Amino acid sequence: MAWMSARAARIAGGGLVSSVTRDDLVAEWADAASRGWTVDDDAVLLSAWRESYHGDRSAFSETMDYEAAVNGRGIPDLDLTVEGEERAAVLLRRGVAFAWAALHEQYRRLPEVEVAAYVSSAGTLVDPDRFTGNVTFCAVRPGRPPYIDPARLTGDIVVSITTGDCASPLPEGQRS
Repeated sequence: MAWMSARAARIAGGGLVSSVTRDDLVAEWADAASRGWTVDDDAVLLSAWRESYHGDRSAFSETMDYEAAVNGRGIPDLDLTVEGEERAAVLLRRGVAFAWAALHEQYRRLPEVEVAAYVSSAGTLVDPDRFTGNVTFCAVRPGRPPYIDPARLTGDIVVSITTGDCASPLPEGQRS
């Protein structure tokens, strides 16, 4: 089930998840979403990102930590000229659009698995007013805590969606 922190809702609008479209999907990530998912032992991984990951599986005692490492990436932002919270809002839109596209593909190929996507934005250490963004995916395992616990969020900028939110394809946009 989709949720967002209070700060994310203030910055991007409470209707963010229902308003993203294919126009928000960054072209360089559309391919990664369409390439689908792989199950490695009990880890659910984006196939394209697993292929480009160079870490060692044995370095992770917890499957969720391995999933977060493989399935986590910075949201592309080199083309952005906006700053501050406006930049954070664009990053959240891009991240949620990608998460939706990837989770829809996961739903099509692995419908028995529930995966959560976590999209976040934060100021950089050098310049807290210059926002970057991140997205990561982890399987939801009954009886286990989620990767990010919404009850612990305070001033964070985080949006989460799950496989169940993405049974339908990402809606077409209005780009002309």
